[in-house]
Amino acid sequence: APALARMRFSTTLDGLPVLDYLLKNEKDAADYYRGLAGQTNNAGIKAVFNLLADEEEKHYRIIEKVNSSGGEKLLEKEAMSSILSHTKPMFEALQKELGKHEESIDTSRQQLKIYEAARDMEAANRDMYMRHTDEQKDPKVKALFQIMAREEQKHYVMLDELIEFIAKAEPGAGRHSESAEFVRLDDSLYDNWKY
Repeated sequence: APALARMRFSTTLDGLPVLDYLLKNEKDAADYYRGLAGQTNNAGIKAVFNLLADEEEKHYRIIEKVNSSGGEKLLEKEAMSSILSHTKPMFEALQKELGKHEESIDTSRQQLKIYEAARDMEAANRDMYMRHTDEQKDPKVKALFQIMAREEQKHYVMLDELIEFIAKAEPGAGRHSESAEFVRLDDSLYDNWKY
């Protein structure tokens, strides 16, 4: 059996084999984002949450492949997302719609707290993966956690940009009076990041 596939029996997190732990984490995140997508009436925000859910499901499938094949190169090659590059045009379109007063978004504190909770979940996952990167002796396990931390950072940035964007909207109207640039929505800023 490949070395990475064998690690599932020797490395554990919270009592679960490491790959099972990662699979559970990715599935829970995908379910969470699908739930958030179902709770919004704004097509742009719904698309953002569905994109996040799709990314988490993609990670799940990749981890499953790693589990059966043992190749961390397979994971690194396939896990490199371009989620931020996909997000920027979505945010720009939403900004344009809001500027034309064709669409509005809920700018209530309660709604912002939902987005902040999602962002904070991504930060917690990123930080946990970074801690586990430092704790691992097996270079393949270390690489796996680095890849996952990098992807969680992209999700964090995406949600943080969404929060900043929504926070600048007119209170109660959900329309924008100023232009956002979304400069952090560039995958290349994070693709080679080492934690």
